[in-house]
Amino acid sequence: MRDPVLIRLIGGRFFYGWVMVASALAINLLSSTLNPVIFSFFIGPMSEDLGVSTSALSWSLTLRLVTAGLAGPLLGVLIDRHGTRWLGAACGLLAGITMMALSFVHSLWLVYALFALTGFAGFGGPAGQLLTQVPLARWFVLRRGRALAVATTGMAAGTTVAIPATQALIEAFDWRTTYALFGLVVAVGIAGVSILFVRRAPEDMGLHPDGADQPLDLTAALSRPSAIATHEQWSVREALRTPAMWLLLAALGCTGVALTGTLVHRVHYWTDLGMSPALVGLGTALDPLTVVFSLMVFGSLGDRVPVRYLGVVGFGGLALSIVPMIVSNGEAYTILAHNFLWGAAAGGFITLNNLVWPNYFGVQSVGALRGVTLPVSIAASGIGAPLYGYLLDAFAPSAVWTVSLSAFALGALLVFFARPPRRPQPVEAAPPRLVPADLETRQV
Repeated sequence: MRDPVLIRLIGGRFFYGWVMVASALAINLLSSTLNPVIFSFFIGPMSEDLGVSTSALSWSLTLRLVTAGLAGPLLGVLIDRHGTRWLGAACGLLAGITMMALSFVHSLWLVYALFALTGFAGFGGPAGQLLTQVPLARWFVLRRGRALAVATTGMAAGTTVAIPATQALIEAFDWRTTYALFGLVVAVGIAGVSILFVRRAPEDMGLHPDGADQPLDLTAALSRPSAIATHEQWSVREALRTPAMWLLLAALGCTGVALTGTLVHRVHYWTDLGMSPALVGLGTALDPLTVVFSLMVFGSLGDRVPVRYLGVVGFGGLALSIVPMIVSNGEAYTILAHNFLWGAAAGGFITLNNLVWPNYFGVQSVGALRGVTLPVSIAASGIGAPLYGYLLDAFAPSAVWTVSLSAFALGALLVFFARPPRRPQPVEAAPPRLVPADLETRQV
């Protein structure tokens, strides 16, 4: 169905796909207050106010991730069929209202319930945002890497702003007021942007991907170096039969535990080493700030370089970033080195997650595919926060961070072997075998 109002507004020269990119960027920016980095600043004040341990409170994030995994398959199918205009608005309202409700809780079970409810909105989970990434895969093909990179910088830029804002608001008021303000911004902002600007696909507006004048010839596009890996459209069932899918799932699973576990507990770790709150805030903000630039570099490379190589660099860089944590005794350079390396490498990991699914399996069922595979990442990430809490209580921090380093290194190895899938070539029928009677007939 065409949208005549927007078609008149944009005219015939400007490609509306870039409005979609800006909308996705804005939604990612607004939802950044739901990610584990920001939660790491709430976990201390919340545990003191509610009288519970940080390990017990970490399960709230796990519950959010679990419900996000349960909602993922349904969200993916709905996105493929109906787009994210009204669905995104509903999810934004759900996330914002539950965040505002957190300001009234006084028991741990209510925190668990609200975090679990927030997960159904789809925001704040790992492996990217279904509501912002899946639609853009339909609007862009040859410029997909750059478009998704620009949109994804919203999460990093939002986190960069949200870190000092969270610290300042909690110190000036308390964690309850901070959650109420964040929830209001999420509800109004995401719902407004979704309704006003988000549209399902370029064909609904009489347009073609990348702003082309005619439908893209994907077979010809494959001649370009690594623009896309396939011109075929894979169903979820077909994708699950490929080695690439299982290698990618294994990589995301083993690194998901380390990723969330490290993100949630590293702030508390730096504080325990005696670093000042100002240094911890500066060091932590360096991570998402670096991600903004890293995403642009990796996103541009993603249109030319095989995406699995970018994933290898990303996971390898995350492993390298753990070294300063292992050797740290509270020196300022260690937190700065860790967060810079982490942010620089995260661009490769995020770009892999953005591009590998549409590039390897096409866009026809990419929402359903992401919805089915998302629970694997979410299950692994959900285990990470509480598991690392218990490990840090039982073992030396350097031993726990070594687990993170090993997991990221293993992820790099698995991604390296996850080559683009190829459909089996049909076997040509062998010529009919001549029996003696046929030979006699031919001789006659």
